[in-house]
Order: sequence, then C-alpha cells, then structure tokens
Amino acid sequence: MSPDPPHRRPGEQRRHELINAAIDVFGEAGFAGARIDEVARRVGIRRPSVLYHFPDKQALYSASIEDVVVDIWQRIRSTEQVPGDRLEAIADGWVDFVIERPNAARLLLRQLIDADPLQIPAIDAPIRGLFEVIQRAIEDRTGSATAKRLDATEFSLILSSTSLVWVASRSAVEGALGLDTLSPQAVQRHRRTLHVLIRQLLDAADGADEPAARTLARSPSRPDPESAPGLAGSRVGRQTP
Repeated sequence: MSPDPPHRRPGEQRRHELINAAIDVFGEAGFAGARIDEVARRVGIRRPSVLYHFPDKQALYSASIEDVVVDIWQRIRSTEQVPGDRLEAIADGWVDFVIERPNAARLLLRQLIDADPLQIPAIDAPIRGLFEVIQRAIEDRTGSATAKRLDATEFSLILSSTSLVWVASRSAVEGALGLDTLSPQAVQRHRRTLHVLIRQLLDAADGADEPAARTLARSPSRPDPESAPGLAGSRVGRQTP
C-alpha cells in the first residue's frame, strides 16, 4: 500500500482508501470479476459513496492502475540518486514494490497479459518517464552502442515479468510445491537471480554481433553473387523467364 501523505483532506483520504481497496479487489478478481460493492464493503461504505468519487468501474480501475504505475515510476526514479550499479538498484526497487504491494503486482500482471487490456491515457506519461530512467541507466552502464541493442522496454519486460510471476503465483506455488516465494531467504535468492540476469542481458547485448563478425574475419573473401557458381542472375526478387 502506498504511504499516506500528511494533511490529506477528507475527500482525498476517502478517494485514496477506495483506490487501495480497488487495487486489492482488481488484483484478486481481475476487471471482469471485480465488483464495486466489494470495494465499498472493504472500505466500510455503501456503493453510492463509491460512485460519488468514481462514476463507474472503469474509472475506478483506471485510477487504480495509475496509482500503481506512478508508484513504480517514483521508486525507479529515486534510483538516479544511488551511486554504483543503478541497474541492480532498479531491480531491487522493483522487487521491493512487488513485495510490499503484491495485489498491485497482480493487477499490473493482469493488465499486461489481458487479451484486451483497457487503454488508460493517464499512465502514458509515467510509463515514458519510467523507460527514460531505465534507458539512461543502461547507457551509463554500457555506452550508447550496446544500449541500442538492449533498450529499456526489453530490459523492463524481462525483469518485471520474472518478479511479477514470482509474487503473483505465491499462493499456488506454496500450496503445490511448498515454496514461499516471499520468505526472506527466497526474496534474497530472487534478488541475486535478477542481478545475474542483468549481467547476462548486458553480455548478450554486447556480444550480439560477435558470431557474424568472427565468421567474416575467418573468410578471406566473399564471392560476388553475380559471378559465384549457381548464383549468377539469382538476386532476390528477380524472376526467371
């Protein structure tokens, strides 16, 4: 749950409570399965009071997603002040988020994998800001050449999907396999795994062109397609009469 800022006015406090309850309900049941009556029940008010702040379920869902995305953006943006390995700090900040707000993580996972996700314009700016922070961290670590082969979108999807599933599947995994993914020991292992994954992603991006380069280096010369046996007159797209 995101922290309450000081001196919140009564109307703002109620809206904040509704969003937090809605994040839990949407995270547990998804958009289709969630009910405004359940959000009202968890806050201890009646349905009309919810509709006073949010005219319908989609408005409440949009506000919930916006709250989640802005929280992530602010957490990741704060890593710009962290000295040292900022990509690892970003991964740690992400892990802290999904552990502290597991239903928010479930809600985000549902939004990402839904076959027909709702379009929410309010989250466009914070998502762009989030990717910009991550892209700067990648470029600071690798230089712009390698960064072109590993952009913030790819980096974010790989790391976030790993942690989202790690947290969102906790109850099923614990029941079936006896693994508590949020135990202190499991969380530490997960952090170390993400740090290793970051290094592997960077190594893979840095060496993306090496096989082709080595092949060309071993070849003393390349035949001219026009003169090589069996290739004369066979340029792509040319039709044989």
